[in-house]
Amino acid sequence: MTGTVESAKTIEKYIVKCYRDLHQIPELHDELIKTTQYIRDRLDELGIRYDIYPNSGIRGIIDSGRNGPVLAFRADMDALPIVEETGLEFSAKGELMHACGHDAHSAMLLGAAKILKEMQSELTGKVVLLFQPAEETTGGAKIMIENGCMRDPDVDRFISFHTGCLFEGFSNGMFGWKKGPLMAAVDSFNVKVIGKGGHGARPNECIDPIPISCEIIQSLQRVISRELKPVHGAVITVGLIHAGNIVNVIPDNAQFGGTIRTLDEKDRNYVRERLPEIIDGIAKAHRAKAEIDLKPYYPVTMNNEEVTEFLAESAKKVLGDNNVAEISEPSTGTEDVAYYLQEAPGSYGFFASSAPHSDGIYYPHHNSKFRVDDSILYLGSAIYAQCAVDYLT
Repeated sequence: MTGTVESAKTIEKYIVKCYRDLHQIPELHDELIKTTQYIRDRLDELGIRYDIYPNSGIRGIIDSGRNGPVLAFRADMDALPIVEETGLEFSAKGELMHACGHDAHSAMLLGAAKILKEMQSELTGKVVLLFQPAEETTGGAKIMIENGCMRDPDVDRFISFHTGCLFEGFSNGMFGWKKGPLMAAVDSFNVKVIGKGGHGARPNECIDPIPISCEIIQSLQRVISRELKPVHGAVITVGLIHAGNIVNVIPDNAQFGGTIRTLDEKDRNYVRERLPEIIDGIAKAHRAKAEIDLKPYYPVTMNNEEVTEFLAESAKKVLGDNNVAEISEPSTGTEDVAYYLQEAPGSYGFFASSAPHSDGIYYPHHNSKFRVDDSILYLGSAIYAQCAVDYLT
């Protein structure tokens, strides 16, 4: 057992308390009044100075007082608009819930902060603690970066990881790593096809937007199957379509929308260029017009190879070689942690720590019965602390 594991084990009750306290005060987006006050109170108790950002973000800094590199860790803080059905004694009341483990992320980072503050005299350089809002909504990471969270001090290396059950093949207490793309970039699109309505019995007098929309939707799938490399992961899903309100009337317009997921930035840019060309071209071919709203969201979560190797080795010191493994396939899920990875070499990993509901089922993230196994959260704090020891001593 390493020193960081021993240190984390001695404050296990503290970490669990932080987790359960935060679990009971879920808040949305960047309106995290209770959550940020709780975290600030803990940082004050530890004597860790911190900055507060306009979007509710918090940056704590542990300064060794000696020259050296700067290592940043990040935990997200926001919850989801879900009514909790876990049956836990510390369940949240009301219509909000921590159903993605962000409460556990913050608790693990607070645990690491407590360990590292006590080890401050043994370190060189600085540890930056990023507590971030709005991961589930507008990308709080980007706003924190714009407000300078990765500068002054300039971050040399960034590390973070997600808890729960995101990837298959990992039992509780295992850690997953992956070099290169881990999670997808995401963009969304909404399209309005404008035709000419009329009686359903006389389509020759109309410009029917419904079959035009159907042709466009089918054609978009050929971008994935025929224009991108087959070994590259990408998805275009149309999840919304609406037209008309009665069976014998051709409507004036039809609307549809969807999401784009790509694991390569070149593919992402290509798809973003091709979609308007296809949509506009097919609409014009059938004498219709198309209004296109294409919005970019999070980029690809791209892990640096060297930092990923470093993270894996540090995790092995905490969990043992047999409990650290490579993630075999990237996810088409998305994460705004990707913005930090564009600012500094870094890696985003996965710490398996989910718990079954009383019915024995392990429910997924964003489910009202999702549970975290808080008995092993101290190991997550130990991984962060071990990374700091390995990099700053």
